Amino acid sequence: MHFLEKIQPHLLSEDIHIKQFVLQALRDFPNIPEEWTVKLIKWMVDTHSISMLEDLKKHPMNEEAVRILLEGAKAATPEQLHMYQQLFAVVKPELAMKYKGELSAFLPEDVIRLYDILLYGDERQVWMEYSRLLDALDHSEEYNEALFQQTKHTADVLAKKGWITDAELAHLLNENLNEDYFNFAGIFTVYLIGVLRKNEYLPLLAGLLTREDDVLLEVTADVLISFQSDQVVNEVSFYITNPDAIIYGTSILGTIKSDLAVQKLMQAFNALEYEEDAAFLIEALAHQLTDKAKPFIDGYMENGIESIMIESEQLAYSYYKLMGHDHPKLENWRKIADAKKGSF
Repeated sequence: MHFLEKIQPHLLSEDIHIKQFVLQALRDFPNIPEEWTVKLIKWMVDTHSISMLEDLKKHPMNEEAVRILLEGAKAATPEQLHMYQQLFAVVKPELAMKYKGELSAFLPEDVIRLYDILLYGDERQVWMEYSRLLDALDHSEEYNEALFQQTKHTADVLAKKGWITDAELAHLLNENLNEDYFNFAGIFTVYLIGVLRKNEYLPLLAGLLTREDDVLLEVTADVLISFQSDQVVNEVSFYITNPDAIIYGTSILGTIKSDLAVQKLMQAFNALEYEEDAAFLIEALAHQLTDKAKPFIDGYMENGIESIMIESEQLAYSYYKLMGHDHPKLENWRKIADAKKGSF
């Protein structure tokens, strides 16, 4: 049974632990049906679970999703509104401009102006906006998610229109590889490699997982996951036993749904040097939703390994429930997960 088929019956589970497991497992997965996004948004708006909207920022948005978000935003409290605005920012410009009249209450005027240029401007105008946004990101005192999303939309247009060449990509990448940190032009070159499906860069991208730049790592991981290929699995598997790359490396292999990814995760677990790194591998194996992960999860729970990186009882309980397995400690895991949730 495919990963999505195992998730589907539990998509709208009323069990909060299963709900959170499902949202975590889907958070970075690139092939989610649009109708699932609609169902999740409707549930979150109807139940006032607005804080969970953040988990949907990488999900595909269609017209129905936008309409539900608009209705929710109109009734939102000032404290809730920023969660809606984060999702409105990821709506594709074509769709956003279709609802320009209503969205203008939630998107700044300069964003609406940008979208107009992206839809109707020429190559020079789009490049000027791209350069402006990159410069703003580079000079921002702290990471600006709204600017980052606008730059993504602009990069998408450059790729779609064929306005960026292979030579330009190679030049921008080489400019950054010899530096300690990538600038945003370099980070968006990595993003464009994913949009343009440039497989030849996969070994190089896997090598970036040892860097210490969170934004670069997040973009690189998303790009590698987007390929959903065993070529990526093979490249990334060299790094999942590296303490400097294990967090993103295991996340990538946990989100690429293939037998080879499961095999590489199991091999890495068996070769583990540091007990504290086990949590990353267990979470990745659990998110694969395969029976092959069961002995590893059983062993992890029996050994009572504690980690601040994962809620192990919630993870084990949810994995067992989704897989349809029973366990003598299942109810105890749920109670411990309840208690931990109640303590925050």
